[in-house]
Amino acid sequence: MNNKIKEFILDYIQREYTLPDDVDVMELNYVDSGYIDSLGLIQFIATLEDEFNIAFTDEELASSDIKVVGKLVDIISRKLEK
Repeated sequence: MNNKIKEFILDYIQREYTLPDDVDVMELNYVDSGYIDSLGLIQFIATLEDEFNIAFTDEELASSDIKVVGKLVDIISRKLEK
C-alpha cells in the first residue's frame, strides 16, 4: 500500500514538474522546494482525502510532516490501517 500512496503523491507532483533524478523523493519537502504552493497544497490535501477516503486532523495539517513525501506516506498509511 505504501508504494501505491507514494506513486499517487509523486504522480500528482509530477503533473506540473519533473523531479530531478538526484532528489531523494522520500525526503522531498514539495512545498519548500516550490513544487506545490499554499493554494495548491489545499487542493492536494483534498485530492488525497478523496483518493484514500481519509480526513486529516487540524494537527496533521499544521505539522510540517505533511509537506514531506515520506512522512505524508506514513501519515496516510497509519490512517488506512485504522
